[in-house]
Amino acid sequence: MLILALDTSMAACSVCVYDADKSLVIGANQQFMERGQAEALAPMVQDTMKTAGVGFADLSRIAVTTGPGTFTGVRIGLAMARGLGVALSIPITGINSLAAIAANETAKTLPIVVAVDARAGEIYFASYDQSGHELTGPVVVPLAEAHHFMPGHSAMVLGSGAELLLSKLGSHAHVRSDAGDLPISANFVRLAAATPASALPPEPLYLRAPDVKPQATKISFSPAGPASAKLLAEIHGESFATQWNEKAFRELLNSPGTSAILISSQNNPTGFALLRKAADEAEILTICTRPAVRQRGHAKSLVRHVEVLLKNDGVKSLFIEVAISNLAGLALYRSCGFTQAGVRKNYYERSNGTSEDALIMRKGL
Repeated sequence: MLILALDTSMAACSVCVYDADKSLVIGANQQFMERGQAEALAPMVQDTMKTAGVGFADLSRIAVTTGPGTFTGVRIGLAMARGLGVALSIPITGINSLAAIAANETAKTLPIVVAVDARAGEIYFASYDQSGHELTGPVVVPLAEAHHFMPGHSAMVLGSGAELLLSKLGSHAHVRSDAGDLPISANFVRLAAATPASALPPEPLYLRAPDVKPQATKISFSPAGPASAKLLAEIHGESFATQWNEKAFRELLNSPGTSAILISSQNNPTGFALLRKAADEAEILTICTRPAVRQRGHAKSLVRHVEVLLKNDGVKSLFIEVAISNLAGLALYRSCGFTQAGVRKNYYERSNGTSEDALIMRKGL
């Protein structure tokens, strides 16, 4: 059984491929980053799969951390895992982030305490016995009260809040672990391998409400006709390695049933969707947003706007084709309610002479 493990829940992006039959990690990559996991995760997955020498069709399961952690980071990992799980029809196993950190510690001579700095004088806390069984948590507790949750007089402590906790405890019996303070996929994947597969996808573990709210950005939509062909070609070229040129867009937009919707932020065009409608069915021929605005909800807003327009126009089924390696796209469409309706074998021809399957995804309107 091959497992792909992912983590973006805290200040890193971590990926590994694990051969459970051989108890062997055959590919792994971890990069420390405070932000940017959304852009880094898909390329890291592809590179790690290549290093492991396996294809997506070889995978039997996906493992992913579910939190606690940063709200955005937790969602990035879960969205990717869910997208892959649906595309490959394989189960997803969720591992809470504190248990994932505890898996870094291999010396089992003392109980293990994981403390993660949750800011505002609080920590995310969990404790485990020498066999790895959970004793307490995960919970969020005031640092001043954390001593009530300690498992006895001595423990091995790790996590980004370890120093905070140890300074508050003031006990020399507790030991600071140097095993690693963030989830490492090559370590927690073994927990997933030992966990029975579930038919239900994992849910995020949020221990408290978010304390920040995003600033509102003025988003607008407008139709784009043949006169916009040059702009659409420009945005498409920023988004894909294989660019559709201005002539191709002009010809498409002059075809019956074909139209385009442009999305703009503060009146600056940031992306578009190209659509083709026939009777009560429609297809998104291509959809893209400029790299500078990705992970800001523009693509999802565009999809939602397209759905409303098409539904009002009598469309009942919306389709889109996506390459099986387009992990970000798969995660987006699944989050918008699309489900797999079929596969087109070797549909996409690549510049290196290879070909790639396309997943046909559908949503009822």
